Amino acid sequence: MYRYLLTLALASAVILVSSCSGGKSNAHDTVSASGSQEEEKVVLNEKLQERVGSWIEKGIECYGIVIATSTPDGKPMGKSVKCKVIALKPDMIRLKTLESVSLMESKGCDRLGLAYGDTWWEEEGDIFRTRKEADDFLVAKGWLIK
Repeated sequence: MYRYLLTLALASAVILVSSCSGGKSNAHDTVSASGSQEEEKVVLNEKLQERVGSWIEKGIECYGIVIATSTPDGKPMGKSVKCKVIALKPDMIRLKTLESVSLMESKGCDRLGLAYGDTWWEEEGDIFRTRKEADDFLVAKGWLIK
C-alpha cells in the first residue's frame, strides 16, 4: 500500500509540474507571437493628413524645420533638419534628429537649434520628404538662413 501511495504521489507531482511548465511555455509563446505582430496603422487627423500627405510612416527619414524668433529685429529664421519618424499619433508625429543644426553660433549662445538625437512632437505638420522641399518652404516664408 505504501508503494502504491508513493507511486501515485510521484506520478501526480510529475503531471502537475509538466502541466504547469507547459502552460507557462504556451503563454510565453502567445505573448512573443503577439509582440512580433505588426503595429496597428495610425490614422492622422485631417490637419496633419492635409499638410503631410500619405507618405508618412514610422521609420521613414524626412526633413523638419527649426525656427527661432529670437533675432534682434524679431524676424523668424530657420533651417531644415534631417530627421526620422519614431512614433505616430493621430494628432502628433514624433521625430528624432539625424544631424545637428545650429541657427546662430555666437559667443554665449551655445544652444539655438537641435543636436543629433534630439526628439520632438510635431503638431503643425511641417515635415517634408526632401531637404529641397523644406528649404523651399522656408524661402517662401522668408525665413531661410544659411
